[in-house]
Amino acid sequence: MTFDYSGAVVAPPRVDVDAAEAIERVSGLSQEEFVRRYREPRHPVILTDALRQWPALGRYTPDFFKREHGDRLIRIRGRDYRLSEVIEQQEASDEQHPGPYPCTFSDCASLLPDISPRFAQSLPSRHANPLIPTALFEWVNHLEIFFGGPGGQFPYLHYDYLRMHAWIAQMYGDKEFTLYERGQEPLLYVDPLKPWLSRVEHSENPDDDRFPLFRQARCHKVVVHAGEALFLPCGTWHTARCLNVGITVAFDQLGADNWAEFVGEVCAAERRAQRNGRAVMLAVYLRMLGPWLDFAERWGARRSGTGRRGDWGMH
Repeated sequence: MTFDYSGAVVAPPRVDVDAAEAIERVSGLSQEEFVRRYREPRHPVILTDALRQWPALGRYTPDFFKREHGDRLIRIRGRDYRLSEVIEQQEASDEQHPGPYPCTFSDCASLLPDISPRFAQSLPSRHANPLIPTALFEWVNHLEIFFGGPGGQFPYLHYDYLRMHAWIAQMYGDKEFTLYERGQEPLLYVDPLKPWLSRVEHSENPDDDRFPLFRQARCHKVVVHAGEALFLPCGTWHTARCLNVGITVAFDQLGADNWAEFVGEVCAAERRAQRNGRAVMLAVYLRMLGPWLDFAERWGARRSGTGRRGDWGMH
């Protein structure tokens, strides 16, 4: 695939998608239609045209990051690498000999102009609202860039922390996702101490003696190509695998529709940490805050025509 936004850039050969995949690919979708068809009923979907305004599309290549950010230090599984070193190892990797993964960096403030504006379907997002305590997001990276090569695989089956929606914006290469249908937690061996994680190791080839029910879980595989964005509704169990050298921008979304689930996860985390009093106070505060944020977003929509913050809430 070739993009011409910033000069001719040749991407790796495109990987074909299984014709039987159950995840829709759509374009030309209004925000209202997206909410009605996918966000409210919690259906994953791929938007094929959501990233068309991003300068990063066609610019974010392995050569770009080696040239512009190659000296950035990246820590992967206890070891420090230069980003250029990681990318070179990933370019030389194959399925049997994968390069270092997962490779991410989350200090993305200098790159925000390349991935702006946030497209309408990914808005509103409340995480930057000053009324929400930032301590709630201590373990959350709201925006990350992933680098991977053939055979690189996310190490565990999970859903995104605190029940936030997730967006996967593929900038370069192809990435395969395995998405599990909702309501199958009894088959997924959820970790009681970290209930956003499964205890199943190597979900592509699980230990049937330890996890005999896991193979009964229904799942769908989908390949996300460069220029496409995958929407993962809150609570969607999934894993990811790199099919070739790839670059992915991943970010989350918190709004009115997943607010109650977010509050529930926040309070449950406090109770697991034996901070029951704090859990009660947060429950009261956040449940009161939700309707106020709903009103503020609706009022902003009437005043501005969109009412949605189009930047990333990061500076």
